[in-house]
Amino acid sequence: MTAPLIWMNGSVFEAEKAMVHATDHGLLLGDGCFETIAVRGGTPRFLDRHLRRLRHALGVLHIADTPTDAELHRAIIALIDAYGTDNARVRITITPGPGDSPRHRGNTPLCAISITSLPPGPRSARVTLSDRVRNERSPITGIKSTSWSENAALLRAASAAGFDNALVCDSTGRLSECATASVFVVIDGEILTPSLDSGCLPGIIREVLLDPGVAAESDLRPDDLDRADEVFITSSTTGVLPVAAVDQRKFPIDRPHTARALSVVSEAL
Repeated sequence: MTAPLIWMNGSVFEAEKAMVHATDHGLLLGDGCFETIAVRGGTPRFLDRHLRRLRHALGVLHIADTPTDAELHRAIIALIDAYGTDNARVRITITPGPGDSPRHRGNTPLCAISITSLPPGPRSARVTLSDRVRNERSPITGIKSTSWSENAALLRAASAAGFDNALVCDSTGRLSECATASVFVVIDGEILTPSLDSGCLPGIIREVLLDPGVAAESDLRPDDLDRADEVFITSSTTGVLPVAAVDQRKFPIDRPHTARALSVVSEAL
C-alpha cells in the first residue's frame, strides 16, 4: 500500500512528516472544515461541487485568506501525480491556524491536503436507528466540520452493535442522515431523502440525485422506514450503497430504484 502523502504550503511530502502547531484551533477546538473527494481513474470526482461546499463552510466559520479554488485544484493534481495511483481518497482540511484563545485567531490559516488509498467499497450496508439526535439548529449545521467526534461516537456505537452505520433523527423526530452518509428511502415508487431542515449535510451525491429530479426532499419519520420498499445511502467515497437492513427490518439490495440512482451517479462522473 502506498504511504499517505500531504500537500502543505505548496510542498508535497510524506504524511508522517507533517507538523501542526500545538495551538492550532483545529486541534484545540475542532474549529475548521474539510472535504473528502474520491479519485477514480486519476480524476477527482465532482471537484467543483466539493469546492463550492467548502467555500460555503469557510464562510460559515469566517475563515479567510485560504488558497483559491484554482490553487487547491493544482495541489490535488500534484498529489495525485505524486501518489501514482488512479483510485484514491483526497481530503482537504482547513483551519484558522494557531490562536491564543477561542475568541482570538491568528493570521495564518492551515490548509492541509492528504491523499490515501481508496479500497473497494462494500456491496451493501446494515444500519441502526440511533436514539441520539442531530441538532438541526447548531451554528455549524450543514457543513463538514472538523468537530467530528459526535459522528465518530455514533459509528463506534453502531459498530459495537454489529452495524455499519448509524441513522439519526433531528430534535423533532424527523429522519436526518447517517453518521457518514445521506439516506434515501423509496416509498410508492418515489426516491425520497430528508430535507436540509433536518440538519443533514448537503451531500454531494445527494445533490447529484436531487438536481435532475431523480430524488426529492421530504419530511420523513422513522415509521416511514416500515413503508419503504428500498433504502440506500450515499457518500462521495462509496457512491450509492444499498441498505440491506435497518435494525431488524430487512431490505432487498438489488432493486430498480437503487439501481437507477447508481446509474445516474455513474453517468454523472
